[in-house]
Parts: sequence; C-alpha cells; structure tokens
Amino acid sequence: MNDPAVRDPQPVYTITQAPRGAAPVAPYVPAGSVPQETPLPGVELVTLPGGVQQWAYVHHETAPVLVRGGGQQIPTWAKTAALLMWSAAGSATLAAYGLSLAGPWLEALAYALMALAVAVTVVAFVLRGLFSGLRRRGGGGGTTAEATATATGRTLLGGKVTATATAIAHHK
Repeated sequence: MNDPAVRDPQPVYTITQAPRGAAPVAPYVPAGSVPQETPLPGVELVTLPGGVQQWAYVHHETAPVLVRGGGQQIPTWAKTAALLMWSAAGSATLAAYGLSLAGPWLEALAYALMALAVAVTVVAFVLRGLFSGLRRRGGGGGTTAEATATATGRTLLGGKVTATATAIAHHK
C-alpha cells in the first residue's frame, strides 16, 4: 500500500457533486499493483483524479427515511387492556394458588356447614313435635289452610294453557 506524502496543508482530494452535463472522460492509466482483497471492513478501492487507485473509507450519504405519523391510532380500551393484563394474570395466579392452599380447609368447612344444617333441621323437627303436642292437649279449635296455584303457558302452535291447583288442609 502506498502512503501518500502530504506536502500541502490543503486536502489532497475532495469529493464533490458532478455537474449535470456530459461526463468528462479520464485518460486511461494502467492500474498499479493494488491488492484485490479488502484490507479492512468498510474500505473501498477508489480512483483518484490523477488515475491512481487507493483504498479509502468512502462516506455514502443516504437520504433520511420519512416516517408518516398519520397511521391508525391504538384505541384507548386496547391500551388499558394491555396495561391491566399483567395484573389480571397475576391476580388469577395468586387466587388459584390461594385456593389450592385453602382446599383442605374449605372441604372441612363444607362438612361443618352440612353438619350444622342437619343439626338445625333435627332441632326444628323436635321443637315442632313438642309444640304440636302442646296445642293438641289444649283443646283449641281446628285449623284450616287453603293454597291455590295457577300456571299459564303457551303450546308449540301458539295456544294458551292454564292449570290451577287448590289444596285444603284441616287440622283438628
């Protein structure tokens, strides 16, 4: 590689824009012995105005890419849902873990509530039996109860159906 000797304080070569017109033709100069492999990444083989070829870093200017901001905006509900998704997933995970820990306790609670319901039912029947026996001994008058229920509905063909039931109970 040939090192250029700098004798002037001015740059040796300045890259400029070519004028719009016929391109000047440089005279043919046989190329010197320049290695064909790139010595460093980003280095290109350039031909200087005197016809000499050298390895040089060439800066390619590219036009900036314009980004249009007029695209469709994300709806507010979608942003909110995206922000709340992590907390909802975490809450569901914690709830599932808590239920897995509380499973045996909830099972015992269900059995206790069932036993309580059975006990209340038994006490209610016992008290009913005691109070009904006292009422019979008292010699009071009889009791009559009457209940009527009516139900209406439509048939498949659009007709109307009505059912009425009446129950009467006498206790002496």
